[in-house]
Amino acid sequence: MNEKIIDIFEREIVASLPLVKRKVYQFIENAEEELAMKSDTREEFLSLLKLYSPYKQAAQQFNFSLEDLYKMMIEIETEINSVLDKKLENYQWIDFTELMFKDNEAERLYFLCTFKD
Repeated sequence: MNEKIIDIFEREIVASLPLVKRKVYQFIENAEEELAMKSDTREEFLSLLKLYSPYKQAAQQFNFSLEDLYKMMIEIETEINSVLDKKLENYQWIDFTELMFKDNEAERLYFLCTFKD
């Protein structure tokens, strides 16, 4: 599976979330990404997560209890994964190489076809 396509679909799905869900999700994702960039190892990343807890920061920022925030994130991630799965089922790479480049086997031409949900 092409990771860039998955990233594009995921950004599109996140952008379509209701405002509060989108802001909470992006806050936590950005905080976790910042910690990951500061980390050299997995252990260091986990240590920073424990120390700075993006979930606790988000709960304070958005005035949620930590439990409610965890529930919301599970709901958001479930929704994102469900929509992403549907989108991935409805796309297909079509190889047009033979139609376009009969003389040059080294070049490849693909089109991404998507279908509306």
